[in-house]
Amino acid sequence: MAAAKIVLTSDLKRSVDSVKILNPEVKTISATLFRETELPTLLMKLLNLKLRTSIWAVILRLLWFSGYSNECESLSDAKQRAKKASQRLIDYADEYNSVVLVGHGFFNMFIAKELQKKGWKGKRKVGVKHWNCTTYSLLS
Repeated sequence: MAAAKIVLTSDLKRSVDSVKILNPEVKTISATLFRETELPTLLMKLLNLKLRTSIWAVILRLLWFSGYSNECESLSDAKQRAKKASQRLIDYADEYNSVVLVGHGFFNMFIAKELQKKGWKGKRKVGVKHWNCTTYSLLS
């Protein structure tokens, strides 16, 4: 990050603010293309069920992976967006030799899969914890 010539981020405040903490001097491009996948909204009947927010997040993510996408991007649409995002990263890597993405867990996993399909090498499993870092390289 210290040597980065360009950093791409989600346009969500937490990603933009993270870049300012990590390297306030770097050229940054923020785009909705790199946003985290959203969680679907529930039908009103289920909202009466009292659960912790973290439990709801897991339930909603499982529903989303199962095809439920009420008022949010579907899984297949998110995968298509990840293809575009991975190509954008590749294009910037070609131009700048390297690129940093400050993004979000689940969507970063989708991008990683697309990069791997295109021959890029890196960790097989991408972590989704805060401040996780993974490097991908195109080996000749």
